[in-house]
Amino acid sequence: MTIDGLGEPELSGADRTAPEVSFEELLAMTPDSMRDVFPPTRWQLGKLWALDLRVEPVEVADLLWMFDLPLWQLNGERFRVTPNQVAATPMNFRPHYQRVMDADLDFPIHLVAYRGRLVVLDGVHRLLKAHFLRRRWIEAKIATATQLQGCTA
Repeated sequence: MTIDGLGEPELSGADRTAPEVSFEELLAMTPDSMRDVFPPTRWQLGKLWALDLRVEPVEVADLLWMFDLPLWQLNGERFRVTPNQVAATPMNFRPHYQRVMDADLDFPIHLVAYRGRLVVLDGVHRLLKAHFLRRRWIEAKIATATQLQGCTA
């Protein structure tokens, strides 16, 4: 088992097949529903993971609002699938559902405090699994917007 179920070769590219684009192109194609949610920062996942942040419990219910956002790819197209769609019809979104089921909840999710609320930067598949398992809390590492700026590409 891996952090978000990416260790399986048949799953590793299942929802990450969209063509590479510049950060500016990515921002331009980002749906309006997501523009004000995420800081407009081009951060690197490895640098985010390397931040020295303490692990703390966060209520799953405080993050469920994110399940309505089209966070995931489908057939090489970005911003096509919401976690709620996967939850409602998992067999229509098998790669994402499999990643959710394979996600390892021993790894904390990564959040950023942005515009007065917590936003998931890494770990939505883990969050959805915690929700499926009816967990009240999930372990998380919370970065500030300033700390996220230090993770730029």
